[in-house]
Amino acid sequence: MKIAVISDVHGNRHSLNAVLEHIASEKPDFVVGAGDMVGCSAYPGAVEVWKTLRDQQIPLVLGNEEQRIVDFHDPSADPYLKHSVQFMPMQYRARQFSESDIETMRALPMRITLDGPQQQDVCICHASPSNLVKSPMQGIDAEMAQELQAIGAKVIVVGHLHTVWHQYWGGKLLVMAGSGGLPLRGRSDEVDYLMLTYQGREWHFAYQTVTYDVQAAIQEAIQSDILEQSGPIGWLMLDEILTQEDRLKPFLCDYCPDERPDELESWKRLVIRYLESIQRWDVVRPYVQRFV
Repeated sequence: MKIAVISDVHGNRHSLNAVLEHIASEKPDFVVGAGDMVGCSAYPGAVEVWKTLRDQQIPLVLGNEEQRIVDFHDPSADPYLKHSVQFMPMQYRARQFSESDIETMRALPMRITLDGPQQQDVCICHASPSNLVKSPMQGIDAEMAQELQAIGAKVIVVGHLHTVWHQYWGGKLLVMAGSGGLPLRGRSDEVDYLMLTYQGREWHFAYQTVTYDVQAAIQEAIQSDILEQSGPIGWLMLDEILTQEDRLKPFLCDYCPDERPDELESWKRLVIRYLESIQRWDVVRPYVQRFV
């Protein structure tokens, strides 16, 4: 039995198509998406990614980015999420989906469990079985230990952190699915998916690295309206796809003040200063100069 798991595509339709082609050649029994398939990035192909996954009838679990898109369409959602400069990329993306898409997204499960041989089932979720942002890779506290123990599956596949990782814990294999669209490890033309294979009465895992036409993906982003519509946070996302290095987390967690700016011009100045501090503004500026 073989199970392919794709996670964290983040709207990169070019990489997804390459991953799906590779998966087809492997002929797995199941293909599952582990969330953040249409999440925010400078890649403008979120709707195309969603359509491809739905057309191929690939089961999906809810990711934190899908949850934000659903929340945006909720009249009672946090006004900061719906109107702030910080979330302009998500707001732009969320408006692209139809009411039918949102209803389908809202109905996505937190986890999918596949029946495995010899009662060795496989659970696929986003960050953890009951939480969209808290990952076992970041540490297993008492609350998470109780959550993981309650899952009957022998293998728990997670996404969210865009990397490769595994741990044997409590008689279970905990394994991350990598990223099929935005690995953020400094190699611009490579993405990953996870292949689980049942052999010798146990599950084995392997990461499949797939190359794709990254220049086509970058050019599509530059030529689209995503940089204009996403505001200065979109400029950071552009540098992420140019370098495949994390820009959002260091900026928001380490550089940005706890009291967020209220208006667009202040955010622009803050992002420019950050990019200058890491010597990236001269590279990004030509692409966004008309929006400064």
